[in-house]
Amino acid sequence: MKLRTVRDSESLESVAQELLFTESRLKSDEHAKDLAPAVSTLISDVDQVRTGQVVASREEVTAQAAIAAADDQLDDWIKAFDRGLQDVVRGNTESPRYRRYFAGAPWAYIRLGLESEISRVGGWPDSLAGEPEQSLKDRGLSLTKLIAQGQAALEQRRKAVAARKDHRVRSITSLIEEVNTARATLYGELAKKAASAGLPIDWPSRFFRRASRPKEEEAEVPVAPAEKPAPATTGP
Repeated sequence: MKLRTVRDSESLESVAQELLFTESRLKSDEHAKDLAPAVSTLISDVDQVRTGQVVASREEVTAQAAIAAADDQLDDWIKAFDRGLQDVVRGNTESPRYRRYFAGAPWAYIRLGLESEISRVGGWPDSLAGEPEQSLKDRGLSLTKLIAQGQAALEQRRKAVAARKDHRVRSITSLIEEVNTARATLYGELAKKAASAGLPIDWPSRFFRRASRPKEEEAEVPVAPAEKPAPATTGP
């Protein structure tokens, strides 16, 4: 038997199930139960790494939620600013003051992702601070806060993504390598036991879960057509 290599792309849940099968199978065999503790240790290692993976995943989801919140609030600000600016220019969306901020339709800004949207409105607070209307000055102050909130959310996501990638490289990949090495070592030890105890040649492979494969469809056996009975002969 060629021992299956556990792939780095497999989920840790799948790896844990693989090891649990081997551990349970070893414990059920008098010739092999002394080898079970080493697998039990591996299962504990997997559980520990899985905990770290859950933490990293949750931090990334939290960052995604922060970005969604910042994006929604910035979109709402743009909608309100559009209405307020139109009041100032008396609905003339072709006026230079209006076009200073909205060179295109407001929805073109709103449909952007947070990072791109911030890059488009990043210079607006300074311009709004110089507007004569207090209402526009106030909108500039609120925009400054929203931009800061959005940038913080983007930085939070950057750190969360980096942490997840670091965890995979430093913890998950090295763990999978450890698991494959341990499985190969275990198989070798089982093979030695089988040889010394005169156990069946396939005995070492029984402790590793086989990959499920769909059963091959049974070949259809052609059925020969029934022979027609010979016509009855009539006597003279």
